[in-house]
Amino acid sequence: MRIAVTGAAGFIGAKATAELLVRGHEVVAIDNFDQTYSAELKHDRIRRLERYGGFRLVTGDIRVEEDVRKLFDPVPDAVVHMAAQGGLRKSMDEPATFISANISGFGHVIKATVDAGVGSMVYASSGAVYGGTPTLPFKEEDPAAWPLSLYGATKRCDELLAFTYAHGAGLRCTGLRFSTVYGTDGRPDMAMYGFAKNISEGLPIRAHGHGNMVRDFVWGDDVAHVVVLAVEDGSSFGTTPVGGGPQEAVSADPWRVLNVATGRQVGLMAMVGLVEAAVGRKAEVIMTDALVAEVRENRMDVSLLGRTLGFTPSVQVEEGVPQAVDWYLSYLAKQAS
Repeated sequence: MRIAVTGAAGFIGAKATAELLVRGHEVVAIDNFDQTYSAELKHDRIRRLERYGGFRLVTGDIRVEEDVRKLFDPVPDAVVHMAAQGGLRKSMDEPATFISANISGFGHVIKATVDAGVGSMVYASSGAVYGGTPTLPFKEEDPAAWPLSLYGATKRCDELLAFTYAHGAGLRCTGLRFSTVYGTDGRPDMAMYGFAKNISEGLPIRAHGHGNMVRDFVWGDDVAHVVVLAVEDGSSFGTTPVGGGPQEAVSADPWRVLNVATGRQVGLMAMVGLVEAAVGRKAEVIMTDALVAEVRENRMDVSLLGRTLGFTPSVQVEEGVPQAVDWYLSYLAKQAS
């Protein structure tokens, strides 16, 4: 297959692109190498991807329609949309940036997909769409009507936009609601990395929610594998019955959302303990209030993901956290030298 990938220089985008190439697919990719974090890290990822045959890069911005349409000559068989602005707190401080990238950019990509006659689009949503949903664990059928951050709101908006094109154009749309993703080669601003850096330097760390936060940590390579499984999935599907489902007339429209997580919850302080063990040093912990944009407890039901794509996680935190910490400390040492 020929796959168009947006955000291919990003954490998950690069991992998903690498797996697609390993599995024999051709990839045309786009990224704008913005300065949200080190552009050099993004260029490093692309240089690794360029070692594979069948990879082509377009340097451009999804917020520019002309750039997006360069992905569609020749026409791909499917589109993987990973490009976005991330960050809960930052989204509240810079709403225009997030609305432009995550909503307008999404609109450019999905419209170009339909105009080119491409039949399938897989895109990154987020567990942040659940926000203040009162029932746990979060399930795909939940209304997801109370996001706590503007970031979560933009991702829920993307899901709704996708439904309109699934209905109006018959585009197969799969939205992947990622839980807390971590791993090697990740974003330097990840909390886990910040903990590792401060602990290694003897500096205190801040535990939001007074250490009582609960997360479902999912390994980055596992998330990338889910993206690939969704791209390769040729089965038919109808509308995920969110909030009780739509009227019968549109229930067969090819629109689905899937939770991407492990189904296992880990407390914040348990994760800190794993980081401490990986660094080989105890942390000085300052307990602070949670951010207003943070979900205090993230429990995600992954039964639909298993039934639909046959996915089971390959890496749990006991194995993954040491690898992630080792990678980041090595990355810091390389930057310092």
